[in-house]
Amino acid sequence: MVWNPGRQLFGRRYIIERKLGEGGIGITYLAKNKQGKLRVIKTLREEILNNPAWRPHQSKLKQDFKEEALRLALCRHPHIVEVENVFDDGDLPCMAMEYIEGEDLGKRITQKGALPEAEALQYIQQIGDALILVHDKGLLHRDLKPGNIMMRAGKPEAVLIDFGLARQFISGTVQQHTQSFTPGYAPPEQYAPIEERGEYIDVYALAATLYSLVTGQLPMPAPARLQNFTLQPPKDLNPSVSDRVNEAIMRGMALNYQFRPQSVQEWLDLLGAGIVAPTQAVTSLLQTPPSWECAHIIPGISGRIALSPKEDILASVAGRVIHLFSSTTGELLRTLIGHSHLVNSVAISSDGQFLASGSRDKTIKLWDVTTGTEILTLTGHSDWVSCIAISSDGQILATGSLDNTIKLWAMETGKEIRTLTGLSYGVQSIAISKDGRILANDILKGTIKLWDVTTGTEIITLTGHSRWVKSIAISSNGQILASDGNTIKLWDMATGTEIRTLTGHSHWVNSIAISSNGQILASGDNTIKLWDMSYSYWPFGIG
Repeated sequence: MVWNPGRQLFGRRYIIERKLGEGGIGITYLAKNKQGKLRVIKTLREEILNNPAWRPHQSKLKQDFKEEALRLALCRHPHIVEVENVFDDGDLPCMAMEYIEGEDLGKRITQKGALPEAEALQYIQQIGDALILVHDKGLLHRDLKPGNIMMRAGKPEAVLIDFGLARQFISGTVQQHTQSFTPGYAPPEQYAPIEERGEYIDVYALAATLYSLVTGQLPMPAPARLQNFTLQPPKDLNPSVSDRVNEAIMRGMALNYQFRPQSVQEWLDLLGAGIVAPTQAVTSLLQTPPSWECAHIIPGISGRIALSPKEDILASVAGRVIHLFSSTTGELLRTLIGHSHLVNSVAISSDGQFLASGSRDKTIKLWDVTTGTEILTLTGHSDWVSCIAISSDGQILATGSLDNTIKLWAMETGKEIRTLTGLSYGVQSIAISKDGRILANDILKGTIKLWDVTTGTEIITLTGHSRWVKSIAISSNGQILASDGNTIKLWDMATGTEIRTLTGHSHWVNSIAISSNGQILASGDNTIKLWDMSYSYWPFGIG
């Protein structure tokens, strides 16, 4: 039975608009919620539940469906489809999810062929970040492919969908596999009924997905490769594929999982510089743009970096370790090793003596920059430590986490001062004003909160971004807060009012910074834009 337009579900919370599609056992509908926003309602096909062959498995089908909804609900990430509600309609389990207007990558490459490498890498980075969260929750997706990656209409944003085959795993433990997979994207071990499960299963599928994106072709299924049929390297099919990307794909699709990178982050690190946007001329709004040239190329570093206030040391994250480079010569000075999981964020104190690092091992470590020795390990967060900031006087360390809290610590002793709560989503970025009084954080839903660091009380919540915010920056005089998303917004810190929206980027802005003199704002997507903040039309100077 198909639901007709106008049918009301879950106490009139949802009204069916039309049928979207159906698969082997599931069916999806477009609906509107009470706020008039479009949602996708997914449920089981009644024909399957009533089929004599499936009737003995009805209970398991329903249980598996609800577990899929739970798994999705646990994985809140900008590049994972979001579950809004789980409910029953009569005998049918249902879940309501965000509606992603756009097309999946499978249709995209079928209709238009291979993607440019830079564009493909951008999507793979986004989905890779999402998978890292999925794995940290103890889950494997097990059905990663272009058809399960949706593209938001008009935006270069990829969203991972369909967790129907996702399963819990304990790395290295032999477990039974459900015999469901997509040929070409499933590694050999997924064909075995009983086999070890590890992140390397999704690594293979992610590499195979990139193979399809840059060649426009389906990768050879694993069983054929096991019969000594050779997988053509992507560069043979598309000569414009870079050597680095070609090698990373082939490593990620190694038949023996022991020869693959063992985690998604390790595989993304193989792509390394390939993920960085192509070199382009810097787009500037300065009246007299300076002459730009590359001073040093430092290979193998990630986008998680920090520059010392004296601008003599660059700290860069590489998986679980942190490298310190001389920013004047590019020389590797020392390596900091101690975290048991991937490092998410680093910050250097204003005197350049100390470095703080936050990790997915839920700890924060303080390091002596000069010697590279570990000084303190701070514990207290119950989930990833995602971002870090140090006050300009070097007294306060602020840490944000996916446990929906911000913690303030005394740098000298490592003791926790207070915990800021009342957040609904994981903290992505934090900043402390120069006077040390106001801290701002951004949340996945695109709201920004200002807090009084001294009392721990919330001052104001800023709203206006349509989606999540990735980075924030506070001017040196503490008067203006800049936040990024699909646009850049400038806010009056005193009143919380929006001053101006800056547009011009063609992709989602990932990072922003304000110069120490307050004259220039830098923003980056796959280009860097410099904005002159000294023009007279600004409400006030931000130097």
